[in-house]
Amino acid sequence: MSGRWWLLPGTLCTAEVFEPLLGALAVSPQQCRSVRLDRPAVEDYAAELASVEDEDIVLGFSLGAILAAHHLDRMRALAAVLIAANPFADTPEKSAARLEQLARISVEGPGAVMAAAWPALVGPDARENPAVGNRIVAMAEQTVQDLPAQTELALRRPGAEPMLASARSRALFITGREDPAAPPDRAMRAAAIGRHELVLVDGAGHFLPLEAPRACAEAIRAFLLGRGQDRS
Repeated sequence: MSGRWWLLPGTLCTAEVFEPLLGALAVSPQQCRSVRLDRPAVEDYAAELASVEDEDIVLGFSLGAILAAHHLDRMRALAAVLIAANPFADTPEKSAARLEQLARISVEGPGAVMAAAWPALVGPDARENPAVGNRIVAMAEQTVQDLPAQTELALRRPGAEPMLASARSRALFITGREDPAAPPDRAMRAAAIGRHELVLVDGAGHFLPLEAPRACAEAIRAFLLGRGQDRS
């Protein structure tokens, strides 16, 4: 783990979403570079991600993992870890839900909307942990100005199937079995493209880095050591 860690957080998230996971991996902040999701198109990130080097690790969560998947055919990373990713183009229902979220937040504010929404996004254990919810709400309040660009990015992106098939980096998908936003069947489909690896985490929902940091860290260590295996 001598290279940099490129952190691509998700919608309404800061790089703080990765802190428990990075702590479990003993990765220091000095080793990390965060990519802010504040631009509306996949290609808007091409120049920044062109700086990824052979020994670097790309760590993406949710929309950040989707963005990373769309650049797998170009990035020279040692590995890409895609957490809670659904790298396929949105269904009409998913697109409608994104637009509804944007409209609600513009009226009610990010704190109120995410305070009501987060329990349905996490697994049963995390629902009993208010610290998880507090962190999700705080991140949303810090990043709400980027939500219009993030929504457009999610709506406009193509599916990442060609990039998964011709990836230059090994990819590990980690998904919670209870994830309603990026269901496990999508991760299973995506991992099969290009024969990437997959770990499903029991009892966890969408916010895996906060809910199950040790399970994620264990999967990443095994993957980077070449011992990763499909645990589906």
